[in-house]
Amino acid sequence: MEFNPSDIRKLAQLLKTEGEDSSSDDDVPKPSKLGPGDIKSKSQVKIRVPTEEYEHSYYTKKKTDPKAIWEVDEVPVVAFCDDASYDPRQRPEFDIKYRQAVTSEDIFLQLGRKTPSTASCEVMVISLCLEGERREDIDLHLTQQHLDLRSPLYRLSLPLPHPADPESSGAEWDPSHSVLTVSLALKRELDFTNF
Repeated sequence: MEFNPSDIRKLAQLLKTEGEDSSSDDDVPKPSKLGPGDIKSKSQVKIRVPTEEYEHSYYTKKKTDPKAIWEVDEVPVVAFCDDASYDPRQRPEFDIKYRQAVTSEDIFLQLGRKTPSTASCEVMVISLCLEGERREDIDLHLTQQHLDLRSPLYRLSLPLPHPADPESSGAEWDPSHSVLTVSLALKRELDFTNF
C-alpha cells in the first residue's frame, strides 16, 4: 500500500485534537500557582474572651489558708532573698540534676526532637542534704524563679536556672539519709519545640 503526501496530511488531521496548534514542549501540564492566601491551618484556633463572670471568679477564689492575709499570687516576685546571706544557719549541700522521660520512640526510632542536652529535660531534680533535721521542721517555699528552704539548722535561698511550675512539682523526704529531693517541673518558653 502506497501513501502519497496528501494521504499523510489527512491522517495527521484525523489524529490531531482541537486546539493543538503549539509544539510538543507545551504539552507538559502547568503547575498550579499557590499564594500565601491558599495556605490554611488544619486546626481552628479558638480565642476565649474573658467575661465579667470569668474575671470575677478569679478574684473570688477560696484562700488556701483561712488565716492568710493575702494570696501567694499577690506577693511580688523578688529577684533574690536578702536575709539568706545574713542568716547564721548553714547552707545545705545540694546537687542539681536534670531528668527527661525517654521512650522507645526516642531511643530506637529517633522521631522526636529530644537530645541528651538539658534543653530537652522536663524535670529538674534538686537533692538537698539536711543531716540532723526532721521532716516536720523543714519549711520549703517554691515560686517560678526561686526555691526557699528554712529549717532550724539550715537556710537556703536558691534562684532557679529555669522557670518551674510550683503546682506540678513535688518533694520527697528520705529519713535514712536525711535527703530532701525536690522535683521541679520545668516551664520554659520554647518547650513546644523540644518535645
